[in-house]
Parts: sequence; C-alpha cells; structure tokens
Amino acid sequence: MSDAIDCREARDRLQDYLKEELTVERAAQVAAHLERCRHCFSQARFEESFLLMLRIKSQRTCCPNALKERILEALRAEREPG
Repeated sequence: MSDAIDCREARDRLQDYLKEELTVERAAQVAAHLERCRHCFSQARFEESFLLMLRIKSQRTCCPNALKERILEALRAEREPG
C-alpha cells in the first residue's frame, strides 16, 4: 500500500481521523496529506472546530428535571411485578 493518499481518500477518512479511530498507519497517511494539501487542511480544521462545538454544546445541555422524573418513574414501573 502506498503511503500517499489523494483528497478523496483523505475526505473519506477525515471523520475517523478526527475521532482518532484509525490505525496508526492510516492516521499517519491522513496527517501527511493534510500537511501538504491546503484545501483538505482547511476542511479538517473546519470539521474539527465543528466537532468541538458539538461536544461543548452537548455538555451544557441537560435533560429537564421533569423529564428525568418521568423516565425514572417509567423505569420503576417496568421493574415492578405486574
């Protein structure tokens, strides 16, 4: 397998790369491509920022207490013998 990958392959693997879900070899191939391709590098930075924003927003969002109580009540009811 060649060490160099093209833009299409880099884009196909970008999400897995950003989530650190690639093998060491594949991650190195994507990183090398991003170092030499300005367009893919820009796309990677955008997607990385987007994923970070999603992570931050999801940490701030909390289920309302009333909904938590309804879920817990439903779970308790499921455990009780009929």
